[in-house]
Amino acid sequence: MKKDKTKTCENKEEKCEGCCDCHCHEGEDFELDENVQTSDQAGQYLQMAQRLQADFDNYRKRVAEQLDYQRQEGIKSVIEVFLPCLDTFKEAKKNIADEKVLAGVNMIENKILDALQTLKVEKIETIGKVYNPHMHNVIAVMSDPSKEEDTILDEYQTGWCMNGKVIRYSKVIVNKLS
Repeated sequence: MKKDKTKTCENKEEKCEGCCDCHCHEGEDFELDENVQTSDQAGQYLQMAQRLQADFDNYRKRVAEQLDYQRQEGIKSVIEVFLPCLDTFKEAKKNIADEKVLAGVNMIENKILDALQTLKVEKIETIGKVYNPHMHNVIAVMSDPSKEEDTILDEYQTGWCMNGKVIRYSKVIVNKLS
């Protein structure tokens, strides 16, 4: 028989089922303790799952970055092997007398340069520019009073950049007045 909570339990030997303010049912809060423990465990599992998800997201990003880096390094290594072949166009064009053959060689060279441009590979500008040790290697020094100090007078070998990073430095002849 349930009693009003404001009343006290008349029979202290029997359980009053929380019907009053007496203390005869202390220790029976095991259901509440289990609920609290379950709630704490659920919170811990949720935090663990969130950390695991964050770790996995970081792993996925790191792997994507590594794949992109490896792809770029692969492209770079192929281009480094290919550049000496491209240099032969410059030498070949000096020795071609026939205009039709020269036009054909220029067309092939331009197609190759366009392909390199799609890979974000660009020539390093040299002649008439100011010497930059981060992009140019000086192989000779000349003196031309009509030009400014450290101006590049001639290019021996073309330099190349990919995504703003030097793949091959330009080999240049620089003007020194002193």
